[in-house]
Amino acid sequence: MSAAEVVVIVGAGLAGARAAETLRGNGFAGSIVMFGDEPTAPYHRPPLSKSLLVDEPEMSTLLVHPEGWYHDHDVELRLGRKIARVDVSSRRLQDVLGHSHRFDKLILTTGAAARTFEGSRSDAQSRVLVLRTLSDAARLRTQLATAQSVVVVGGGFIGAEVASGAVGLGHSVTILETAEGPFLRSLGGAASKILSSFYRSEGIVLVTSVNIASVCESEDSVTVTATDGRRWDADLVVMGIGAVPADELAADSGLSTGNGVQVDAHGRTTVPFVFAAGDVANRFEPTLGRHIRPEHWQNAQNHAVAVARNVLGANEAFSEVPWFWSDQFSVNLQMAGVPYAVDEVVVRGVPDDRRFSIFYLSRSRVVAAFSMDNARDIGVAKRMIGRRIAVDAAALADEGTDLKSLLRVR
Repeated sequence: MSAAEVVVIVGAGLAGARAAETLRGNGFAGSIVMFGDEPTAPYHRPPLSKSLLVDEPEMSTLLVHPEGWYHDHDVELRLGRKIARVDVSSRRLQDVLGHSHRFDKLILTTGAAARTFEGSRSDAQSRVLVLRTLSDAARLRTQLATAQSVVVVGGGFIGAEVASGAVGLGHSVTILETAEGPFLRSLGGAASKILSSFYRSEGIVLVTSVNIASVCESEDSVTVTATDGRRWDADLVVMGIGAVPADELAADSGLSTGNGVQVDAHGRTTVPFVFAAGDVANRFEPTLGRHIRPEHWQNAQNHAVAVARNVLGANEAFSEVPWFWSDQFSVNLQMAGVPYAVDEVVVRGVPDDRRFSIFYLSRSRVVAAFSMDNARDIGVAKRMIGRRIAVDAAALADEGTDLKSLLRVR
């Protein structure tokens, strides 16, 4: 690519920041313009549901790059500037102010947005909150400072982390989960049962099989009502019901979408000069032989690096076993892989000791693993998944077995 070319990055999060860094680090001398909806330079999101619920952070500790980095590396950062339209035929995009911008290559790193409950208020005074952005975290932290009771709708990782923080602040916390147990759909029955017991032992009131009919605010409380008539009153309600990919721009411009922007293993969309990376990208993962859309810090960073290299012509397929972590109460949870076509589940360790791992097998091959305070097992599991290694289930369950010995291909 020549020095006259323009790469536009739409989305100023971790993926966008790493894409810009990689372009410059690999010698791109052209123009880089990054647009972001938020008024803040790219920052790390994991602390939002952890330490930021208690303490107001020093902003410099959250930023992906120091404030002066973008100027020093000639990256034009246009914050608080939402893109309204992309015209791939003319290679131009338009922001909400009506200004038109040219590009030669486009990287979409628009991420995902918190799913909201239909009919919920969105004003700053509302006590029904979501958690996705820095401003969301600031509102939640402020309201947690005066709340006594909290209802979390949704027993996923964000909801569980918020519940953990609220319990730590001394609040009474209730989690309402649609399924028969938390993480039932994503982790299966064994993990769901273990985590249900864990949360209750930490003081959480966990209510399952709840279908929400309404969430209504009054002058001094919020009432959540289920379809069967059950009601819960709280000072504050946090909606942790998942996220949706911010793929509207792509869909409106004619790109192929479906649970995100469809991209190949190189991060390329159906238009050869348009790429997508991070949470918004539904990417092909060679180790799994299928498309996936991980919403994890590791994927946002590493996928963006690989995609930026391909924008410059590297033509390298990106392949990485999905992995993420979650800190809740006094434990660290980790997950690797994607549990799909699972026909056997192996528990290694003693869940009551809060140090165990669960392996998910498909035709004797490990496709995913989940652990509590057992990160070493996850490290080995990632290698098993990546190599598609067949293992003996009994040996896998036996804590006397050195997991690394099972890495031999059978």
